[in-house]
Order: sequence, then C-alpha cells, then structure tokens
Amino acid sequence: MRSTFKVLFFLKRDKQKANGNVPLFCRITVDGKEVRFGMKKDVNPKFWDVNAGKATGRSSEAAEINTLVENTKAAIYRVYRELQERDSYVTAERVRNVFLGAETKQQTLLELIDTHNRERKLLIGVSICKWNYGSYLRTRDRLADFLRLWRNLSDIPVREIDHRFICDFEAYLVATYKPAHNTLTKYLNNLRHITTIAMERDYITKNPFCNFKLQMQNSDRGFLTQEEVEKFMTVTFAENF
Repeated sequence: MRSTFKVLFFLKRDKQKANGNVPLFCRITVDGKEVRFGMKKDVNPKFWDVNAGKATGRSSEAAEINTLVENTKAAIYRVYRELQERDSYVTAERVRNVFLGAETKQQTLLELIDTHNRERKLLIGVSICKWNYGSYLRTRDRLADFLRLWRNLSDIPVREIDHRFICDFEAYLVATYKPAHNTLTKYLNNLRHITTIAMERDYITKNPFCNFKLQMQNSDRGFLTQEEVEKFMTVTFAENF
C-alpha cells in the first residue's frame, strides 16, 4: 500500500545566529507523521522563499543552497522508493535514518524463527522432543509460503506483525491445508511464541496476539487396535527432519 509522502525545507527561525542567519532544516512527512533534521547550513531569511522552499536570487550562495536542497530532496525520494520496493515498511523516521546512515537492520520474522529453531535444535533430548522442534520447522515453512504467495514478500520485519497479519495467516492455513482445529492452533501458538521472544528482545513493543483468541479442543482419540500397535512397533523414525 502506498503512503502519503512529503519533503519540505524550512528555516528554524528560533535559532537565529548573531549574524542574522538561520539554520536550514528538512522535514519528512509520511502518513501524517513527521521528523526533521538540520542541514548544517545557515541561510539569510531575507533571501528565502517560504512557499517555494528554496533560496531566491542569482548569487553563488543562493545557487549553492538550492543545489543542496534539490540533491537532498532527490536522495530522500530515492530512499523512500527503495524502502517501498524492498519491504513496504516505510515511516518518516526510517526514511530519515536511512538517508543519514543511522538505520539499524530490522529484525525480520523468518530470520528470528531461524535463530529460534537453531537454538531449539540444541535442546532436543534435553528439554524438548523432536516433534516439538519439527513443529517449529513446519511453522516456518508455512509462514514463508504465506508471505510469498499472499503478500509477495520474501520476509517481513517483526514489527509489522499485527492482528491483521495473524488473521490472514490463519485464513491462508485454512484455505490451503484445511488443518484440524488443534493443528491450526499449534501453528498460531508457535507464531505467538516467536512474537513473545520478539517482545523480550525489544524488537516489538506491543503483543500482536493481545486480542486474538487461541484455544485447543479436547479430542477423544480412543484406543489403538492391536493391528495399529503392531504397525507402530515396526516403524523406523528418521533421525533428521
């Protein structure tokens, strides 16, 4: 989804210098939320066109200021487009941080699950069973397919996981695999566990599952027949998933 985006240059007149010049600032606005940063350039307010957002006149100083403004604006628009195309997650703060070189790498969902699964594999036979580990591997595969097929994404920042994402993932599982209720709940519980880890590690600040209900159903599986018991006893389990 495209967002509203605007770049504006202005003078911060409450910071006037002794010589009468005023610092030039840039303001970036995305979806009504704005950030600003200083351009490290002072401008004489008499030669600044507020409406046009640039210096007036034909002096070399005016030309230098306007070149700085145009180059900065072009670079910021380029950052905005790249963020839109790369992961569709765009905020004014991200645009500014990327432009200024202060952007820290976003923790993504699949990367976090991969890290979790590597850690969990070490616990097989210690505190977890292979089935538990395999359950997270399958959840990871289902999420990767969901992102690719329903969102046209290879991955997604963890901070983009919200109630809508969970509902869409649930709908994808039901439409594609038609799982039993408890199997479906297990996939979603695994995702909830990953988002809990994300909160513990300060990747996100809000629990996306706070208004999402998850509940296993009791099921009476009965008893195995003698034939089923004998078949079970002859099964050879694979060592690796």
